[in-house]
Amino acid sequence: MMLPVVALLFALGFIHGVTWPGVALAGGAVVVVLMTAELIARSLSGKPAQLVRAAEALSRGQQMPMVVGGNDETAQLSATLAELSAQLGSRQHLLEKTVESIRDPVVVADEHGMVVIVNAAARRLYGVEPGFDTISGVRRFQNYYADGTTVMPIPDTPMARALRGHDVDDFELIVKPDGPEPAVYLVANARPLRDDAGNLRGAVAVLHDVTAQRRAHQALVESEQVAQAIIRTALDAFVQTDQDGIILDWSPQAEALTGWTRSEAVGYRVVELVFPEELRVAHRQRITRFLQEAGGGGGMGMRYETASVHRDGHRFHVEVSLNALRRGDGWIINSFVRDVTQRRIAEEQLIQAQKTESLGRLTGGIAHDFNNMLTVITGTIEILADGVKDNPQLAAIAKLISDAADRGAQLTSSLLAFARKQPLQPAETDVNDLVGEVVRLLSQTLGSQTEIRTELARSAWLAFVDRSQLGAALVNLGINARDAMPDGGTLTFATRNIQLGIPDAVAHGVERAGDHLVIEVTDTGTGISPAHLEKIFDPFFSTKEVGQGTGLGLSMVFGFVKQSGGGIEVRSEQGRGTTFRIYLPKADGITQRAAEEDDLPVRGGDETILCVEDDPTIRDYVTGQLESLGYKVLVAANADAALAIVGSGTAFDLLFTDIVMPGSMNGRQLADTLMAGRPSLRVLFTSGYSDGALPAQQGRSGHGIPLLTKPYRRGELARMLRRCLDLQVDFQGDPVPQPYSVQPDLERFLRENPPEKS
Repeated sequence: MMLPVVALLFALGFIHGVTWPGVALAGGAVVVVLMTAELIARSLSGKPAQLVRAAEALSRGQQMPMVVGGNDETAQLSATLAELSAQLGSRQHLLEKTVESIRDPVVVADEHGMVVIVNAAARRLYGVEPGFDTISGVRRFQNYYADGTTVMPIPDTPMARALRGHDVDDFELIVKPDGPEPAVYLVANARPLRDDAGNLRGAVAVLHDVTAQRRAHQALVESEQVAQAIIRTALDAFVQTDQDGIILDWSPQAEALTGWTRSEAVGYRVVELVFPEELRVAHRQRITRFLQEAGGGGGMGMRYETASVHRDGHRFHVEVSLNALRRGDGWIINSFVRDVTQRRIAEEQLIQAQKTESLGRLTGGIAHDFNNMLTVITGTIEILADGVKDNPQLAAIAKLISDAADRGAQLTSSLLAFARKQPLQPAETDVNDLVGEVVRLLSQTLGSQTEIRTELARSAWLAFVDRSQLGAALVNLGINARDAMPDGGTLTFATRNIQLGIPDAVAHGVERAGDHLVIEVTDTGTGISPAHLEKIFDPFFSTKEVGQGTGLGLSMVFGFVKQSGGGIEVRSEQGRGTTFRIYLPKADGITQRAAEEDDLPVRGGDETILCVEDDPTIRDYVTGQLESLGYKVLVAANADAALAIVGSGTAFDLLFTDIVMPGSMNGRQLADTLMAGRPSLRVLFTSGYSDGALPAQQGRSGHGIPLLTKPYRRGELARMLRRCLDLQVDFQGDPVPQPYSVQPDLERFLRENPPEKS
């Protein structure tokens, strides 16, 4: 009979903020009242029936009906019972209001599973009212286990278990009401209710809503998963340390970058794993300063570059981005690390290229003017030499002048090669064949103390390069190797094929990625010191004594290779020799051997030549030479004057023009303009300094771009003119195929492989 009141008391025991002593105190008061009512009911045995029924109602916790009539004793007792009934009703009402106002759902059921008490929170969640059968009633909700997908059988619910006499503590479940309402995450506590005799009289369940906490936890988990996914897929390595530099996290990219696995790195000091010993103190000081600034509100991030060391010992450069996060009294430092080794190399190459470009402009301009003067000197000295050939003394002087002019031409050629301004005539070149020629030449020059070896790949690709300039570069490297081996040694020429990706092309200083031929020139000499190694390609730098070299040899090789679209690098160790490695772009056609030198006598002609030259001295000299060869000459000082001659309708057979000229257009543009309306026009260019006017891929197709390099002799001028004028071309300007003869190839083979004498 006391079940509703007792249930309320038990329910309060599960409510946060209501203590068990408070519940016991309230319960004690109610029990006293009920016991008093019970004693009164017993003492009234044999009294008027109305008074007995009132006492029994009081003992059941119900409002006591008023007893009317009777003697004074009966009236006094009736008044006392009425007062007790009023107090009990007030207490019960207070407890019911308390349970109703609790935010967490509270459900009380009797021993049959019938709901006796259900507060507002429980009604909103379950949609049930008192009288609902918790065991067999039709539900408008569904219980799930904590995984949110597995349906919970009714016997496993907290209320059902409590009705079987079990205590349920902190049981996690999910309730999904019918309709659009979202699922609710709950933690349930349930207890069986027993009377004084220990008989099960019902059960009470109190459920705490933890939906907000679970969703916050899930959001945190998902955020952590996203962060980990970003770290795992980021291009940069991620390293997390505490304020003392102890590694807390180490991403897969950090493993790949440093060679240390996560299990090996976590727990160790980062400075001891990846920093060179000489930089560790500076790193600790940097981190200390960074944390001081972060603690003082001076910023939470830092970025810097530093050298790092791989597990295998090799060094590389990294860019580190730091940020600091507070954790209790300490700091967490998150670092993103990027390998910038290739970028540093590219920057250094850019700086070197800018230095080279600045010097190249200066030397190129000087060489251009000097070549013009040498053209006059070398041309006129032939006339003087022919005039004094009967006077030995004057003939010797003329030869000295001629030799000096040749040395001057070689010097300007070196200057222009360094400046990458020399006119090149690249073609598909068999480098193995060229190396063979260079070896035969050097074997007569270097002496018996130097052993020359070759390691040439049988399947070596053809290179697209100026054959004569490459030969000169290899000879230059061979002579440098001899100087590095004063007591003799071994000089090795090797070739091989290589495919360069973009990072490799950048690292080797090559113009573009793709297929390349590699030429290695290795000696066993004294090597190069690290201090000199950085300056090895600088112009006019030399380790030789004053007067023993110009210091342009290696810079000329460097400039020629770079102008050819390739790259060059040097590796050396003192006492263990030096290796120069040249990368040249692969040719995409078949080899075209250089034409044999024409040994026929100088031959002129009677054609008309339009000569365009801006330098008046050169113009007068060339005009005289052309007329002496029998040609008719039309002279123009620049492109505008040449166009005026053409516009007047004057006929001519060949355009002979300098490339670099002042005015509205250079020689190349002039030729393009004239050939647009006359494709079959023959053109011969001349220059000692092209300044980029010629296309980089000249000579790849058709008959190429005929070029007479300044300074030139009268015989060279005559042969180049006849070669251009005698070339048969169709109306589109393409060369007409000539019958093929094996005679030149046969004669060359016999020269290179003379038959053994019997």
